[in-house]
Parts: sequence; C-alpha cells; structure tokens
Amino acid sequence: MSEITRRGFGRMAGLAVLAAGFTAGTGGVGTAVAATAQEPFELRHLSTFDQRRYFTYPTHNGFVDADRIVLGQRETGATSLWEVNLRSGQERFLARFATPAGDRNPFVWWNIHSGRLVTCAENAVWLIDLAAPSPVKLYSPPPGRDLSVVVNLHPAGDRVLCSHYPAPITAGPTTAVEIELTGGQVREVYSGSVFATHFQYSAHDPEWIGYSLGGNILAWALHPVHAPQGKMIWDQAASGVPVGTHNVWNSRADTGCLAVAIGGSAAGLWMVHPDDRPDRLLAPGPSSANGAYNHCAISADGRWAVTDTNGRNGSALGQVGAVALVDLTGVHPPRTLGLVGWGSAHPGHPHPAFSPDGRLVAYTDTEAATDRTRVALCDSRGSWTPRPLDWVAEAEELAFSASGGRAEVFTDPQCGAGHGVLFTPATSGSALTFTFQSSEAGLRTLRLRVKRHDSRGIYRLSVNGATVGAPLDLYSPVMTYAEPEFNQVSVRAGTNTLRLTHVGQHTDSTKTPGTCAIDRIGLRRAG
Repeated sequence: MSEITRRGFGRMAGLAVLAAGFTAGTGGVGTAVAATAQEPFELRHLSTFDQRRYFTYPTHNGFVDADRIVLGQRETGATSLWEVNLRSGQERFLARFATPAGDRNPFVWWNIHSGRLVTCAENAVWLIDLAAPSPVKLYSPPPGRDLSVVVNLHPAGDRVLCSHYPAPITAGPTTAVEIELTGGQVREVYSGSVFATHFQYSAHDPEWIGYSLGGNILAWALHPVHAPQGKMIWDQAASGVPVGTHNVWNSRADTGCLAVAIGGSAAGLWMVHPDDRPDRLLAPGPSSANGAYNHCAISADGRWAVTDTNGRNGSALGQVGAVALVDLTGVHPPRTLGLVGWGSAHPGHPHPAFSPDGRLVAYTDTEAATDRTRVALCDSRGSWTPRPLDWVAEAEELAFSASGGRAEVFTDPQCGAGHGVLFTPATSGSALTFTFQSSEAGLRTLRLRVKRHDSRGIYRLSVNGATVGAPLDLYSPVMTYAEPEFNQVSVRAGTNTLRLTHVGQHTDSTKTPGTCAIDRIGLRRAG
C-alpha cells in the first residue's frame, strides 16, 4: 500500500475537524483545538483527489460487507471500479468500462447484494460476481434506446430494475424492465409516454416499486394489485413543496420513501407512503440555499437519515456544503458529520449513504479548483446516538445577557427546540454570558451545540472566569451545527457563569465583529 493511501486511512475525529476548521475541497484539515473533544465519530478519506474516485448513488448499496466498499474511478475515456478493504486499505481492481467522449453519463453507479454487483455501462446492464470479478452482460436495450445509469437490485438480490428511453435520453416514452440475475429473463414492469426515472424496489415490501416523474421530481409508485398503472403518492403542491428530490425506498422498517423538500413553506425530510397514511414532514430543514438539504438516504432500520446540503450559491461547482445526520424520531437535533465540496455534475455530488448495517456513512467530496473527487467515510463506532448528558438546557431557556452587544432569541427548525440565542457583538471583547445551576461541584465535560455560519467570529470560552480550551472559531462557509466538547471543566455547586467573548475574526467571515449562536449547553460527569 502506498504511503499516500496509508495516510488516507489515518484516523481523525470527524467533528473535531469542524471545530478546528475543516476546509472542504482542499484536502486540508485544521489542527485540533486543545482540550476539545467531539462526539466519537471517525472521519477518514478512502482516496485522494488525484485518484478521482467517487461513491455510488444513495438509492444503491455500495458496501460489499462490514469491511469492504466499492469505489468508482473516473479515467480518460473510462470508468473503473475498485474494492477497498476498510481495515487494511488494500485495493482490488474489479472492472473497467469505456465512456466515449460524447457519452451523456461518463460514469457508472453500482449496487451490491450478497457478493454480486450490478451496474449500467456502455448502454448495457452488467453483473459482477465479486468472488471472481469478470463483468457479464445481462441486458441491452432495444435498438435506438438508451439505458438510465440508475439500476436497482431487488431486496432478495436475485433481480435488477432498469429503465430505457429514446436515444439520446431527453424525454419519454419510458420502459422499465426487471431482469433475473440467473438466466437473464426479462419482464416489463412499466411503460408510459412520460419521462419516469429512478425505479427502485421498496426494501420493506418489494412488490411496491417507487419512481420519479416530471421536472419537479414527483413521487410515484407501482404495485401489481394496488397501482398496476402507477399512481402519484405525494402531492407536493398541496404540501407546500415546490421541488422534491429523488426519493429513497431503502428502509426495511416500513413501506414508504424518504424525500427532500426544497423551498416553499415545508422544506426538509418527508416520509411518504404508497397507502392511505398521510405524508409527514419528519425533519424540517433550511429553506434558503445556504445549508438547504439536497440528496438524502435512510438507514435500513428507518431511524436515521443523512443529507448533503447546498452551499451559499446552491449546488454548483466550488460550493462548500455539509453532510448532516438527522434523527428521524426527532429525539436528537441534526448533527454535522463533515463539510464537503460540490462538483460541476454527477458524480461530483456528495450523495451520502449508509452501509447496510447502518454503522458507516460514505460520501463524495469534490475539489473546487479541479473538479476532482475523493471519498470520505464516517464511522459511528457502533451507534449514532450521542453520548448522554447528565444535564442539558436550551440556551434560550437559561438566563443570558450581553456585554457590549445584543443578544436575542432566533428561530431555526434545526435547533433542538426550534430556537437558540444569537449574539451580535459591538466590538472585539464583547461577551455573551449564560448562568446555570449545578447541584454539586466537580469536574465535568461541557458540550455546546453551536450554529456555525459565514458571519461568525472567534470566541474565547470561560466558565466561572477560567478559560476553557483554545479560542473557538465558529466560522463556516455553509450553515452547520457542531457540538464541541470540553473536558475537565470545573463547575461549582450552585450558580455557574459561562461566557463567550469575541476575540478575533476568520478572514472569510462576512461580518465584523463576527456573531455567535448557541442552541444548547450540557454537562456530564468527566470520564
């Protein structure tokens, strides 16, 4: 294994990257802040920008098993697939497919089940047995038709869905077929004059096949009994949603799909069912471009979602967004797993997705100056549930005051209770102060939940007059939430004072002196 690959498998605390100032799309990681720790997520890069590798589409599974993942690699006139061992870093070449210069989709997506991989390349569906990799052509469309690059495996792993259109793909009519992996039998499952895409089985009830229709990505579904001709299952307009993104059906806990609503009065993550149950906005999200949700994925148990978020100017090349972890039960507020760069087009979109066991999240990061991609992996180390606190309070419910500036309550659906405290300093040295009670004295771990943004400043944290850690840079080019922790913090029995004092400015901050926004403050016993 090369030294650069070995370094790529070096371990670093994922959210410590955020507190220290991770620069997406540059390969740079800031130095960890002294005396500061984070939730125990591990973030590592599985490839370098030089390799131009990327992860698969979030409706697909790109993991072989708990220890192995498959990555795509863009090459001149070709795309190759590589299996990477997550423990050792060893790589194995799987296949290479030609991508002519005029190809509208010069890349592949892949889907894995039970040691077999399917993909669409060279206008054909291919099967690769990972025990002895050698691509076998399963299916080619009729003459004059082009295949969608999105192919989807049945939850039993024995058949695959694909769709084709008049060449070149610009509109309908659409035909979707199901192909048996053994024997190659083909069965038509859909035919229509409209442009329908992203056909996929429901992981919970694969008789339901979801798909997207129309320019606003309307959610539709097929069923041999309940909807043999297909039916719209989400009335986005009635929900106040101008645009929805391609939905994902890979929850094994319930029949339904998760979709992102963009803009309007109900932005966020929606759960949509093909039966008579009402659509539900599970997790409200930002409606503005900076930090708005874009693509999503759902864990197999239906508990967690991951989304990529837009940058200040949407999802264009050079924008810095984030990958957010969302608790779909609403118990824990969204958390940021890492910042990420957007590419000019597929496959340079982040497209985060879970491993089948839900422990890992993989996504694609793009370098702004070159449009090259690399793959990041976030490891929950067993559970995405945050370590419990002995005491936690919403910032707006504590007594707070401003010295040399203005403190006010702000509204944000991403806050734990929908609100937080925003401090706008008058000058450097201005401070935001909270008071809280402790039943006993001792050393504690202090956790702040902070909203990071492009208008933030650098703040010194102190508790009862004692400085805690190094100054905290709250700047981020995109709106994110971070939860920095500080160990060995001394608290008193009775009233305690927590103060954040403006001490400096990030060079790219849009406001001077930069602001500070606090959502929650919590404590747990040290250790």
